[in-house]
Amino acid sequence: MIENLAYKDMRANQERHHLLDTVDFLRLDATRKLDTDRKSDLGQFFTPASVAHLLASLFECTSPTITLLDAGAGVGSLFSAYVAHLCEKDTPPEHIHIVAYEIDELLLEYLQETLHLCQKACEQADIQFTGEIVQKDFLADGVELLAGTLFAPASERPAFTCALLNPPYRKIQTGSTERKLLQRIGVETSNLYTAFLAIATQLLATSGELVAITPRSFCNGPYFKNFRKSFLETMSLHRLHVYDSRKQAFRDNDVLQENIILHAVKEREKPSTVIISSSSGPEDDFILMHEVEYTQVVHQEDPEAFIRVVQDDLSEHIVRNMSTFRASLGELGLQVSTGRVVDFRAEAFLRPEPEPDTIPLLYPTHVSYGSVTWPKLDSKKPNALLDVEQSRTLQVPNEYYVLVKRFSAKEEKKRIVAAVYDPTTMPATTVGFENHLNYFHQHGRGLTPILARGLAAYLNATLVDSFFRQFNGHTQVNATDLRNIKYPSRQQLEALGEKIGDQFPTQCELDQLIKEELLDMPEEEVEQ
Repeated sequence: MIENLAYKDMRANQERHHLLDTVDFLRLDATRKLDTDRKSDLGQFFTPASVAHLLASLFECTSPTITLLDAGAGVGSLFSAYVAHLCEKDTPPEHIHIVAYEIDELLLEYLQETLHLCQKACEQADIQFTGEIVQKDFLADGVELLAGTLFAPASERPAFTCALLNPPYRKIQTGSTERKLLQRIGVETSNLYTAFLAIATQLLATSGELVAITPRSFCNGPYFKNFRKSFLETMSLHRLHVYDSRKQAFRDNDVLQENIILHAVKEREKPSTVIISSSSGPEDDFILMHEVEYTQVVHQEDPEAFIRVVQDDLSEHIVRNMSTFRASLGELGLQVSTGRVVDFRAEAFLRPEPEPDTIPLLYPTHVSYGSVTWPKLDSKKPNALLDVEQSRTLQVPNEYYVLVKRFSAKEEKKRIVAAVYDPTTMPATTVGFENHLNYFHQHGRGLTPILARGLAAYLNATLVDSFFRQFNGHTQVNATDLRNIKYPSRQQLEALGEKIGDQFPTQCELDQLIKEELLDMPEEEVEQ
């Protein structure tokens, strides 16, 4: 009897390994065969085995019957990894049912093979297995299930215990069919991946679990605000995982994107803590785990509902030090806006070099750490804006401002790059800021020189940049993000500005100055 059990366990292990190895071969084969343009149109990025394995391991579900939704299944990498994971449990479920959505008919043969392999693995583990492929657009069909039709009322829709997603990543245009469909179920979002998450969330049963790998961009910014608010009201975050490298998660598809893996449960009551984990990439077995208070990740009073990824003890120290700053921009009497000059709309007014009838025009290329260099005659960007009646609405008074680049280059070490705009160096009464710059102002007018220097110094601090990275997973710095940061008091900023001379201090000198003037912060934390 013992020999029979040992043989059975060996056969079960062989089936599971065969399942995972074969499905990953199917993934690589599909990646090689499918047309690149088609994959781009559908937003397809197939999940590598190492990533699928991590996602599958995050579920906590102990129900005897597992009903799993895989929306955008590809070749079945995700659900097969979860089936293998369930087969290995000491107390496996009695029944697993998979619902795999896939719109691309070229992948159906791969999916059928994966379902067959899952069934064989479950047979060896004494688990009843059923599965179905739904060859429909998940977004359209999900809306129909949720909104209901005459023949299929919403009350009869399925309620899944688990949802496992690597959703497609593609923008949803205003006025598109997708936008109109989503409006039927009260979902407002600008990308397919958050649309898939929103629908999957609504299709989950109470206490159902969602595990997904997505771009990190939904964690902050105005475009995903409505989605975040709805998602965080319905779901509770239990685990977040990030890869330190932007290139690793989907390197077979040559994708450069910061991703996040999330595990969330459909429940109103929030847990006291969230586990934040990180690794260098999917092949790295060394995973750093860090448990933080839920309120550090999601601030209840935050109107933007940002999700902050506090990865380690240093991140907690950063949060703690930033919490000493309490002032909002509104309380400081300041505002931040994007530059008024959208160059393709103002093309008729752009000039490559300054001329007698022009004013200075600044692009991000003119802005570097702490200072502005204008004009840059060797730049491909214009340096001047024609000063005529039609361009007056694009101009602001030539006064002191703080400029922040909206996009940082991939090779730049810092996300936030701030500079003082000094009007005394510019031969004009007005100036133009291009739309890829943010500028701080006081009701449309400039700042005092001392305040501008102090504000630029604060924004350039390593502390602020590190804090910003906790909720911003891409290279864009939106005005909304800058409004969401807390600031020192006006008095503190002006005292800091008094310490800044005509030559902006080096990063090391600046961080030391921030420590001395604003913080009681250990030296080693400043240097990180």
